[in-house]
Amino acid sequence: MLSRTTRTGEVGKSVRMPRYRVTWLGVLAILTLGAPPAFGQAAKESPPQPAAKRSSRPQASGKAAAAEAARKRAEAELQKAEAARLEAEEARRKAEAEAQALREQVQALELRVKEVEDLSLQSHNRLQRLEEEKPQIDVSAAMEERLKRLEEATSKLPEADTVVSAGDFPGSFRIPGTDAALKIGGQVRVTLVESFDAIGTDDRFVTSSIPVRGTAEAGAGSRLALTANPSRFNLDFRTPTGIGAMRAFIEADFAGANRTLRLRHAFGQWGGFLFGQTWSTFSDPEAEPDGIDFEGLNAISLFRQVQVRYTRPLAERVALAVALENPSPQVTGASGVTQVPDLVLRVRWVPGKELGRLIRRLGHVQLALVLRQIRAEPETPPPASVATVGVGAGASGRLNTGWIRESDDLTFSAYWGQGISRYITDLDSYGGQDAFYDPATGELRALPVLASYVGYELGWTEGLRSTVTVGWVRIWNLDVQPPDSLEQTLRLSANVAWSPVPRLDFIAEGLGGRRWNKDGQWGRATQLQVGTRFRF
Repeated sequence: MLSRTTRTGEVGKSVRMPRYRVTWLGVLAILTLGAPPAFGQAAKESPPQPAAKRSSRPQASGKAAAAEAARKRAEAELQKAEAARLEAEEARRKAEAEAQALREQVQALELRVKEVEDLSLQSHNRLQRLEEEKPQIDVSAAMEERLKRLEEATSKLPEADTVVSAGDFPGSFRIPGTDAALKIGGQVRVTLVESFDAIGTDDRFVTSSIPVRGTAEAGAGSRLALTANPSRFNLDFRTPTGIGAMRAFIEADFAGANRTLRLRHAFGQWGGFLFGQTWSTFSDPEAEPDGIDFEGLNAISLFRQVQVRYTRPLAERVALAVALENPSPQVTGASGVTQVPDLVLRVRWVPGKELGRLIRRLGHVQLALVLRQIRAEPETPPPASVATVGVGAGASGRLNTGWIRESDDLTFSAYWGQGISRYITDLDSYGGQDAFYDPATGELRALPVLASYVGYELGWTEGLRSTVTVGWVRIWNLDVQPPDSLEQTLRLSANVAWSPVPRLDFIAEGLGGRRWNKDGQWGRATQLQVGTRFRF
């Protein structure tokens, strides 16, 4: 083996070097295995283990980073879960608070309901005591009576609404899918008419048709008629438009020839304008006394004709109406010719307040004027037409007197003029009384006329009432007219009506009348009418 020795360094220092002893075994090893590396080289070279350790450090650092990221994600999820828990807790607290508030409201409502029930019971007991103390007081009956009167006025004067309302109105229903409303109305009337004397009509009382004594017609005996011809129905349609509300009204009955359908009303309203057929502007249907006779009073102005009317309020309770109406002159000795429409003016006052002890309340007062041309063509040559002027005035109304009962009403009218006989019911039925054509002179002369009536409506008890009327018509005949020309008529009536319910009437009415001719001949007739009236 080799033995270690000491050698001197480059800077004069001594370095102990390893000393090797050479033996035969060492030589043999050297020869066999090769020379061993030098000490310095062996010192520089290192085993591979340190290099393996350096390659494992990056892998450990990546795992640590992933673990750190997972930890942070877990912490974030925990924070979200905690926030959700806190939010759920807050929602639970709010729900509990709302439930508590609802429970308190329910308790308050239960207390309120109990209070209302107690008040209702007290009110019921109070009403029972009042009914026991004053059984004669019946507010509902008075209201029903008021509604009944209002319905009757509306049925008599369907065009009374000068300002048309749109949409729903009393008694109407909405047409599905539209903004329009419709009302269906009418009445079913059945009347038994017993004529005890000769009269020209079997189903009504036409005073001017009474035959005078000594004529063949006067010898006719009593007759009986049962009729439902006055039954009627109507449709009232109203709708808004881009230029104001619009209304259309149509009504028909079965009084045409051979009980066929007959048009009564057919008009449209827009604003203050009216176009169509309805009561003449000269007429006052609300001043008509209650009764069942289909003809009505002899002296009343109550008929329908085509017209164009405009109504304008002058004050709070005063209205002015101007109309152009169909003339249809009725002439004796010639055929009437229509050329110029009748001009009608009307002023209507509805004070609606107490007046005094004599007249408790003034329902309404109406003043009307008519100016018309009466034109006719003679029945004999030459056929040239002739004309004259007709003019007339009328005053009518309804007064609440309360002389016997609080609900008592006095109705009245008076009409005067020449050439206006067509506007008077009895003379319109007779015909030919507007003017007389004198073939000797070729002149057409208007006939002067005066018509007036008074009616008193008395309410006996709830649902039971009576009405008495008297009407008189007078024509001033010309000297050239024949002796049998109609001169005057007088009509009297009295009835009893019972309404067990507001929309049902049972009426019995007695009528009597007399007719005079120019030569003084006269005739009289009496009649009894009993009937029912169902309004809907």
